[in-house]
Amino acid sequence: MATEPRYRPASRLIILDARDRILLVQLASDFMGEPPFWITPGGGLDPGESYEEAALRELWEETGISGVEVGPCVWIRRHAWPWFDEVIDSEEHFYIVRVDRVDAAPQKLEGNEAEVWGEMRWWSNDEIDAATDEVFAPIAMGALLRPLLAGEFPAEPIAVGA
Repeated sequence: MATEPRYRPASRLIILDARDRILLVQLASDFMGEPPFWITPGGGLDPGESYEEAALRELWEETGISGVEVGPCVWIRRHAWPWFDEVIDSEEHFYIVRVDRVDAAPQKLEGNEAEVWGEMRWWSNDEIDAATDEVFAPIAMGALLRPLLAGEFPAEPIAVGA
């Protein structure tokens, strides 16, 4: 494994439906020595791409959803994590996306994504709070979602930790 982390700016999507559920994907993380965990769709910026442009591209690639507007960036997260044979130093910007449709399926998984991509499902905030055997990233997903579901967006993105 490479010893020097590779910096990777990324956009992630807090996709909310009309029933205030969030769309999450479960990633198998055997290669990290961790249990599977649930995370918002998203990924790294392509060269020359803005965070907002990456958010729209990743939205289509990982969910098939298009024709929607990306809302404000409400969370940021910086962390290092193992990804197969390297360590990624990820700077993530999380954007709100409201959708009417609930069907979602990946359209274009790249590289090792297909190896770790698992179930994708809609979660209510109550289900997240009650899911004691599940791991979410960010860890405080349920608490972080509450103000967003109430329409309370921070003036500046808040750092959400691991």
